[in-house]
Amino acid sequence: MLNSVAMKVLPLLACCAAFPLHAAEPFFQKGVNFTAEGPVGYSPAAAVGMLDQLRNAGVNAIALVPYGFCSKQEPVIRFGGGWERAESIEAVTALAHQRGIKVMLKPQLWAHGSFPGDIHFDRAADRDEWFRNYHAFLEFYARLAAKSHADIFCVGVEFVQMSRYEAEWRKLIGRARELYTGPLVYAATQGPEFEGVRFWDALDYIGLNNYYPLPDNLSADAVVRKVELVRQKFKKPVIFPEAGFPSLKDPQREPWSEAPRALSLTDQARCYEAVLRAFYKQPWFQGVYWWKVGTNGFGGPRDGSHTPWGKPAMEIVTRWYKEGGR
Repeated sequence: MLNSVAMKVLPLLACCAAFPLHAAEPFFQKGVNFTAEGPVGYSPAAAVGMLDQLRNAGVNAIALVPYGFCSKQEPVIRFGGGWERAESIEAVTALAHQRGIKVMLKPQLWAHGSFPGDIHFDRAADRDEWFRNYHAFLEFYARLAAKSHADIFCVGVEFVQMSRYEAEWRKLIGRARELYTGPLVYAATQGPEFEGVRFWDALDYIGLNNYYPLPDNLSADAVVRKVELVRQKFKKPVIFPEAGFPSLKDPQREPWSEAPRALSLTDQARCYEAVLRAFYKQPWFQGVYWWKVGTNGFGGPRDGSHTPWGKPAMEIVTRWYKEGGR
């Protein structure tokens, strides 16, 4: 028997399927990464309440993050099913659209025991196999992006070493465009990868996962200059498919790190304010997706993770999203 949420979603999916997907108009993305968390995953019944709260907080865009699984020892990628089943992503996308929230589909790889940027294969045959497998992974989610009418599609996330193979990425981007007609982005790691990617011209957005450290005075001026140099070269708008800080002491020093230390909700909020103040009104900046808000609503004042949910950082986000002038 279908529950009440499913009964509402199914007609909406049928309606959307009747119309072709067209390239989306540019929009300023007031976003969060909306991640599947246990035990609910991307269950539409569980997600709907959080989507309402996000809309009330001024959020107009979410990134949905299905994972593929791999290791840096072998060029195999496993994907599909689990908490992030395709039919659940399609249903959550429809629920978001029903609430006026746009959706980025941002498939990522979970590299067991390491970071996706560590993936690399010295043997050309292994690299070729990895790219064949990633091609299949990307095709699966590009088709899902088209079917679900996602508003943006992210072709890759933080492949520090594999993104050096420019020709392979241009082929992947070309194939994504054959399957999905909306705008494309790649989410680069801060630092040498972001500053050295050579295929930004093939995409619609320059994408920075912004975990650049800040000095202790929280000036983001140096980061703005780094981003602006890339933007000037490629003449594309910039978005942050991810940005964030844990709610721990001095998170500006290593924004990516949740290494155990004293809680500091205030330090997290101050860093959010610094990044928003530096970037929000830059004419070339088109938005940010904070890492992360979970479908189960985890967070709160005793949580030291990156989520802003239930913390002063979310109040900063809400103020900027509602009153920031964009």
